[in-house]
Amino acid sequence: EVLGLERVGVDDSFFDLGGDSILAMQVASRARDGGVVCWPRDVFTEQTVAGVARIASVVDGIGDGIDDGDDGLGEVLATPIMRWLHSRVGQVGQFNQTMLLQAPARVGYDDVVHLVSALLDRHPMLRLQVVENSSGGWTLFVAEPGCVDARACVQPVAEMSDAALVGTRSRLDPTAGVMLSALWVAPAAQLLLVIHHLAVDGVSWRILLDDFNRGWGQYCSGQEVVLASEGTSYQRWASLLVEHARCGAVVDQAAAWKQVVAVPRVLPAVQPAVDTFATAGHLSVSLDVDTTRMLVSDAPAAFHAGVQDILLIAFALAWAEFLGSSAPIGIDVEGHGRNEHLASGIDLSHTVGWFTVKYPVALRVVGLDWAQVVAGEAALGAMIKDAKEQLRAFPEGMTYGLLRYLNTEVDLTGDDPPIAFNYLGRFGAPGPASVGDDSWRVCDEGLLFADAVSPTLDVQFPLMHTVELNAATMDTEAGPHLRANWTWASSKLDREQITRVSELWFQALNGICAHVRHGGGGLTPSDIVPARLSQERIDQLHRSHQIADVLPLTPLQQGLLFYTSSVQGGGDLYAVQFDISLNGQLDRRRLREAVQAALNRHPNLAARFIFEHLDEPVQIIPRDPVLAWRQVDLAADGVDVDEQIERVCAGERAAVCDITHQSPLRAALIRIGQGRHRMVLTFHHIVLDGWSVPILMREIFASYHGQLLPTPVPYRRLLTWLADQDLDAARVAWRAAFAGFDAPTLVGSSDQLGLGARGVEWFRIPAEITEALTELARSCHSTVSTVLQAAWAQLLGWLTGRCDVAFGTTVSIRPADVAGSESMVGLLINTVPVRACMTPATTTVDLVEQLQHAYNDTVEHQHLALNEVHRINGQGRLFDTLFVYENYPTDNAAPEAHGLTINDISSRECNHYALSVQAVPGGELGLRVEFQTDVFDVASICRLIERFERVLLGMTADPQQRLSLVDALGEGERAQLDVMSNRAVLGSSVAIPVSVPAVWA
Repeated sequence: EVLGLERVGVDDSFFDLGGDSILAMQVASRARDGGVVCWPRDVFTEQTVAGVARIASVVDGIGDGIDDGDDGLGEVLATPIMRWLHSRVGQVGQFNQTMLLQAPARVGYDDVVHLVSALLDRHPMLRLQVVENSSGGWTLFVAEPGCVDARACVQPVAEMSDAALVGTRSRLDPTAGVMLSALWVAPAAQLLLVIHHLAVDGVSWRILLDDFNRGWGQYCSGQEVVLASEGTSYQRWASLLVEHARCGAVVDQAAAWKQVVAVPRVLPAVQPAVDTFATAGHLSVSLDVDTTRMLVSDAPAAFHAGVQDILLIAFALAWAEFLGSSAPIGIDVEGHGRNEHLASGIDLSHTVGWFTVKYPVALRVVGLDWAQVVAGEAALGAMIKDAKEQLRAFPEGMTYGLLRYLNTEVDLTGDDPPIAFNYLGRFGAPGPASVGDDSWRVCDEGLLFADAVSPTLDVQFPLMHTVELNAATMDTEAGPHLRANWTWASSKLDREQITRVSELWFQALNGICAHVRHGGGGLTPSDIVPARLSQERIDQLHRSHQIADVLPLTPLQQGLLFYTSSVQGGGDLYAVQFDISLNGQLDRRRLREAVQAALNRHPNLAARFIFEHLDEPVQIIPRDPVLAWRQVDLAADGVDVDEQIERVCAGERAAVCDITHQSPLRAALIRIGQGRHRMVLTFHHIVLDGWSVPILMREIFASYHGQLLPTPVPYRRLLTWLADQDLDAARVAWRAAFAGFDAPTLVGSSDQLGLGARGVEWFRIPAEITEALTELARSCHSTVSTVLQAAWAQLLGWLTGRCDVAFGTTVSIRPADVAGSESMVGLLINTVPVRACMTPATTTVDLVEQLQHAYNDTVEHQHLALNEVHRINGQGRLFDTLFVYENYPTDNAAPEAHGLTINDISSRECNHYALSVQAVPGGELGLRVEFQTDVFDVASICRLIERFERVLLGMTADPQQRLSLVDALGEGERAQLDVMSNRAVLGSSVAIPVSVPAVWA
């Protein structure tokens, strides 16, 4: 409806289809009308129907966090744009916007009056009264509904004429609360609406047009005309602006705005006594459909910019060429100003009023001649990227007016730039009730756009700017046209000069389109935040990669990259492999497509990791990820299947460890017999964690069986969250957690890379002990994970002879305030240290409580990189053992459909720690123990786990018992100690007392 398209796919980009910020508001508005709550910023961030659907909520009517609305009656505080208008010289009684509407064929005068009456009663600002107060300002007041007579506002005429138009405008009287005046031209079925600009803006016209269609539909059905509630009133919005003007974050922008205001003018300013609307020049021009269509879709998408950005950059280019100047071009820019993020629950989607914000920008566009612009050469693309970054560097436009007009403590003065630019967005797409000829729409004929929506004033009113461009995209039956209306001070410039600037602007726009048609565009530094790369480096990467995005690394990814890059060619450290046995009829092509579909959903799984010649490593997310797929047939007789499978698996593991040049995720399908296959899924741990694996597997087999899947949550969302965290607070917390910790807890060698051979053994803790662990955790108001950590700490103390020990554990980084984090696929974990201090008097309960308190103190800071925890505590490392409780959700039900079953899944992985234990929940607690074989042998690992089991038994038997009394040794180990210490001799009596010195005498 909003874009006026017959079909929009659920995964089509809103901006690729021609959307902009104003249309995003319309999408949110119409969604809310249907009981689906979303925000314009959601449309911006998600960009697709599927993405918005995932985070939107469904309600009955408007509510659930959205402003339920207020009546908007009484005094209204003047907003920055109103104060700006008041500061102008001249009478503003007829400062208006005008729109010509084509009515449905059967509309009569009484029908029009009925609809206009509904508009007047629904929208408070259409009943605004404006009077001068004693202090020289305006007092603004909104009267009760019903106080304005719609019939007096709508005058019927037989034909449109200049005299009728002038008369309609002259009837506006803000001091009497007459903000709307209209002409009804019955023979043409046209309605000319003239509304004082204090009560309307470009977005408001869209709201009013929707209201006409909604009201007309109700009226024709014999229903009462009930228009949508305004939500947040203009009155409340104005009050919020006054509060926000003194916000610290806004005040901090003052210095930046002062620099912009100080940019010298490139044209002389208007002379109020000479340069009026009576003497102004006017020029209206239109761009062809094909170029316009590219400007509102392909060009912004190519440069990851907005339509207004592209138009404004071309506008600056035209002026730089016209003036022959390399100086910055100062431009006064208008924006819609409906920034709903200002406060929670704000809903301006149905609010009529003048929300416009105006602010200056200064663009320097140099370094290329005009022939390069016209031809769309590479230099033009570089300039567009640079200008786009200049625009991104300016503060939020709204803050300029807040500081200049609402904060008396900030000295922000200066003349407006003499050149003005205003893009009003897209007009003409049919409204929600627009069907055939039975709808209200903006006229395609009669008044041109220049007259229809640009402000019109008393002809003696001084011009606002030396040159002003108002532009909009008008949807017609032939397609979209960019319409531009130029107004200028005739004492400063003549028609020939403005015509030349207009031609240069269109040439620049055509050049940009030519550049995009030849593959131009690309990312800029502001697109990849929080990653930090120069434009030059981004362009270099673009030449060697098809880039969709560039992301920084999570803290754990940085650590894994270090280990992987340090051992290149030295093994398969951190390669994770799942070997899945499939029985039954298998469609190999469909399985490959299913894995490819999963990769398309989560392109971060195909990231390339770049670190050479960079201050910080980054991961390159490919635009069209290609699955590394291998298919092997081992069903022939005489083949040593197991040996061949291991060879394939080893090759896959080696491949994923080359994370700079190859995909970190691969899949191999091995046929081993009739109806028997093995699917080997291999990935580097740097892209995927244990929580994500079940999600990924479910998606693969759901796609294989043709099931629909929800929209994936982008991995970027986690990286953005991480970048917003308070690192200083995290450092303070971890420094406090390890205060006084003077030596690392090490059980292995000094080899931090763990390059030696690895061994893996599995153990099970008896069911009765497992059950007792759960009960102990419950009685301590803690978790099984914490109880197991306490036992591991006790065992480490015995192993190392230390009472203050540390070990690592893995924590999930799936914040509740990151929408959809529970279904995100990627590496969303971190390794953090656990510290345990024990004394001879420490009991099980004491230690569990100690660990629980330590967890509570650091849980909000588990995102900090482990090497940073080491650094702030003055340690090269804190531990070389890892204990992990694998409590992430799993799907134990093996997929089975169409005769295909999974009857076995095995996995293989290894890390660099000397000793690591993964505890797996179940009726019997499972323990996967991985170890360096040059530090431990199998026998010592078995003895270690036997001791661990005895510690668990002692802890659960008497939680109040001192841990120092828990005996971890078995009877055989105690007997061995007796022999080693010659306990038989030590236990015999000595007949003649003798001193130690005497023995050696």
